[in-house]
Amino acid sequence: MREILQNALTSWDKYWDGSIYPYLLLGAALYLLFFEKKRKQAGYLLGYLVITLALMFCPVTAALIEKCIGGMVYWRVVWILPAVPVIALGFTSLLGRIRNAKLQIFPVVLCLLLVAVSGTSVWQAGNYVKVQNNQKVPDEVAQVAEVILNRRSSEDALTVADNHMASYLRVYDASIQLAFGRDGKGRRSGNGKRLFNSLNVPEPDYGLVAKYAGKENCEFLVFQVPSERADEIGQIMKEHGYERISAINNYNIFQISG
Repeated sequence: MREILQNALTSWDKYWDGSIYPYLLLGAALYLLFFEKKRKQAGYLLGYLVITLALMFCPVTAALIEKCIGGMVYWRVVWILPAVPVIALGFTSLLGRIRNAKLQIFPVVLCLLLVAVSGTSVWQAGNYVKVQNNQKVPDEVAQVAEVILNRRSSEDALTVADNHMASYLRVYDASIQLAFGRDGKGRRSGNGKRLFNSLNVPEPDYGLVAKYAGKENCEFLVFQVPSERADEIGQIMKEHGYERISAINNYNIFQISG
């Protein structure tokens, strides 16, 4: 129970990412609670806010939600909080107390600036980049997918990719068959689980990866290769029946020989 509550608190912090929006939400909620004249309308919104907070932090409901969506993405529960409506209603209610239209301009601008500087611009930290493909996936993914599509022996050919690449390949072309998807979901066997675990570690045992991939009858292997170990890893894969057919940025594409 303590672990579940800790995960909820961590997810809360992760979602807000150090911004002051939680304090804006708290301030707007307190204002509506004590000073809003239309208490009935504000009451519905505040009631929903309390219910969603209770669902998120109550250990029983948190455990059920976590079981359904997974602990790693529990921060998505914050999406159901009516943060924007509460803050907006709090600001508009407060500004509505100023009857002089000319005087309203200054606090309106102040509130807008407060909202703007409280968060992080979507254009920062590389959240959005321009790509050259219609599917809007990273260009290196598009290039890897094109190699697979052009070189595969059949549409049933299985591909193994690391967690980053697996998240996008089928977005680019749904005909690409994966041994497993993101976070190892959709594995076809217990061997598939071992394959996922052996590939998605800081320092994979590439011989073991190739061994498990062979058991899964995987035609392609796609993963990042440190440039200083490219020749070494290429030789290891060759010994296990896989030939390097392309290198795109740090990603190497191996295809089963023959």
